[in-house]
Amino acid sequence: MATSDILLQVKDLKTHILGRDGLRVVKAVDGVSFDLKRGETLGIIGESGCGKSMTALSIMRVLPSAAKVVSGEILFNGENLLKKSESEMRRLRGEKMSMILQDPMVSLDPLFTVGSQLAEPLRSHMGLGGAALKDRMTELMSAVSIPSPELRLKQYPHQMSGGMLQRIVGAIAISCDPQLLIADEPTTALDPTVQAQFLDLLESLRDAKHLSVIVVTHDFGVAARLCDRVMVMYAGRIVEMGPIREIFDHPRHPYTKALLASIPDATERGTRRLKSIDGAPPDLGSLPPGCPFAPRCESVMERCYRDYPGQFQIGTGHVASCWRVTAQ
Repeated sequence: MATSDILLQVKDLKTHILGRDGLRVVKAVDGVSFDLKRGETLGIIGESGCGKSMTALSIMRVLPSAAKVVSGEILFNGENLLKKSESEMRRLRGEKMSMILQDPMVSLDPLFTVGSQLAEPLRSHMGLGGAALKDRMTELMSAVSIPSPELRLKQYPHQMSGGMLQRIVGAIAISCDPQLLIADEPTTALDPTVQAQFLDLLESLRDAKHLSVIVVTHDFGVAARLCDRVMVMYAGRIVEMGPIREIFDHPRHPYTKALLASIPDATERGTRRLKSIDGAPPDLGSLPPGCPFAPRCESVMERCYRDYPGQFQIGTGHVASCWRVTAQ
């Protein structure tokens, strides 16, 4: 793959959260590495607390105050974001990279109209005003399929439905034509019908704008719909990564297999009993030696409690961190 084809490179990223006592360290992201090509959609999948969102927030450099990137590199168009000043990052976040959060009410200020919040990045990053600003705002509202844009722009967030608010957040995210869009659990707060509509929207925006997209989700169905590749995270690390079809057809890590086994299959008319994963994710502040999934794994070996497996190459672009891979 040519270097020019790669928009984002994350190299051995480690993000830690410091406890209130100043002594406890939570390894929220623990040595994550991946590339994202231009125009590609990558899914980050796993249970709550596995490090998905912290990885995304690290890339955007919008971590909570207790969290800090302690090592690694985040290269965007070949430039290390971790060496950028905060003012440089603010410009990048508006012009080149943007993020959609799972709860639009977190992103939108209830005290300002939707129009004023959509106008802000267009004024500050693109220098638009007057008729040009109005035309661009109307264009964006149409792009995210919001009817009567002139009326909606005058409304406040509380006057709109959750699905419409998520579309507004999407319009703000693409307002300055970014190269990278990160969507963090973008459909969690939506009902199934609105979820499907919003996924259609994301798909059309990605294709029309040739966006590179990172979709953070716990839902393999969302990943199957949008993603070219997926990386499965557990306890702050990547346990499996590969093309979406390869992961669905030939999962190799026991955690990936367990996640896939928990997906309802509408074609089986309720004949297959859904499987749950016994136990709970480990405490990232006191990880045991070996593989952190070992206490929950149905294929565990003695070695798993002692040594953490490296990443084993399985096929083209398909890797997994499991000792069983070498035994198959």
